[in-house]
Amino acid sequence: MTEQLNPEDWAWHISAEVYRLNLYSRLTEKADQNRSSVTDEELAEAIRDSFTQMNEIAYREMVKLATEAALETYDRVVSSIVKRSRVRLRN
Repeated sequence: MTEQLNPEDWAWHISAEVYRLNLYSRLTEKADQNRSSVTDEELAEAIRDSFTQMNEIAYREMVKLATEAALETYDRVVSSIVKRSRVRLRN
């Protein structure tokens, strides 16, 4: 039996991955475009290391940018789902 994925849950999942990858990349200054996820351990280590290397203002800015990227991704995914469903309804 195939389980149907809720589009909103899928959008949140993708947005969460974008947030984690974006924050990890900013904290470590490593950007791997082929990477699709980051482990909890990798992100936790990057956060711990960042506390010794940057001030609170810089850290907050990175979190803000990662959050904005995640929300933008969510909006794009939901918009795409809505557009596709409208096309299917017309056909």
